[in-house]
Amino acid sequence: MALFTYLGADRKGKRIKGTMDAPSLEEVVNKLRYDDVLILDITEVKKDAAATKIKSEDLLIFSRQLASLISAGIPIVKSLDILAGQTEKKNFKDIILAIQKNIKSGNSLADAFSRYPRIFSPLFINMINAGEFSGNLDVMLDRLSAYLESYNALVRKVRSAMIYPIGIIVVSLLVLGTIFMFVIPGFKKIFDSLGGTLPIPTQVLIAISDFSKKYFLYVLGGGTILFFLIKKFMSTMRGVAIAEKIRSKTPVIGKLHQKTVMARFTKTLAILVRSGVPILNSLQIAGSTSGSKMLESKIIAIRDQVSRGNKLADTMKESQLFPSMVISMVGVGEEGGDLSGMLEKVSNIYEEEVAVAISGLISLLEPAIIIFLGVIIGGIAICLFLPILKIPQLISQ
Repeated sequence: MALFTYLGADRKGKRIKGTMDAPSLEEVVNKLRYDDVLILDITEVKKDAAATKIKSEDLLIFSRQLASLISAGIPIVKSLDILAGQTEKKNFKDIILAIQKNIKSGNSLADAFSRYPRIFSPLFINMINAGEFSGNLDVMLDRLSAYLESYNALVRKVRSAMIYPIGIIVVSLLVLGTIFMFVIPGFKKIFDSLGGTLPIPTQVLIAISDFSKKYFLYVLGGGTILFFLIKKFMSTMRGVAIAEKIRSKTPVIGKLHQKTVMARFTKTLAILVRSGVPILNSLQIAGSTSGSKMLESKIIAIRDQVSRGNKLADTMKESQLFPSMVISMVGVGEEGGDLSGMLEKVSNIYEEEVAVAISGLISLLEPAIIIFLGVIIGGIAICLFLPILKIPQLISQ
């Protein structure tokens, strides 16, 4: 993946500046054209400190500590100097000092952070910008820290749900590989020494073992190449769209994905609206951080309708992408003048549902994997012991 900066204009002629991670310049052009942006300039950013990636946990600690220092009345330049001195990671320390230098040169804090788009997301930068204009930078940083903590917790829940089944599958593949590469060939020698005709299931099992042993390196090489080709395709817009479509239609996984997307979208939109970020910017940022390209593409039409004066709840209903609960809660929030509060409640509901869905997924996968492995291992054992049961017949032949 490479980092590109672009300059363009929307349908109303308003200039748009931004950055984008993409595998190639062509992908950036296609994405901008899809978003109906007139391209004026695109430049690839060379790999330097700006391309460094920082763990979300480190970013959470940084924002929380910066909020505490500013709240204590310490000037921003001094606060950054203190944080740079406390940071053990050299790359992050260099970036903090570079931000401090930009501020000393007269740039705003938001502008200084925006020079590092791979570290500080549009959400982060817009929150900083809102804090600077309102004079409540420490409050915005506290909200941002709470958001990052909630977001990281949600990501950890989803990842933890996949660790157990993936671990079981990997161990199972290693066990099956050992059986086919070493165990079955040992049985084959015994069967060959006995002579006679083996049962068909045993012959099939031995044929698979012979093929695995003979062409192991070819299969491994081909599988590795196929993995990287699929990975490269999955980094393209079309690959992401296909993967999301498949994921959304997969039983259990699809529901979990939808709930996770809704939790992210509503949580991000809630914190941006509460912080005073314009609704159109908030929608764009919330869509891009939702983890769903399908939702992100729908946000374009939603923003367009909202900019014409239509209610957000009505435009969300027309998109046919949002659950009725989300639409109803947004409608109540708009009518009551507490959109951010309603969005926060929706995100909390979906975060709880994600936790329940993950527990359900684990409870479903665990017996399914055990049954599957039992059938496979049991089938192999039966195929190997069928000839043993017929040893008298084999010897007599």
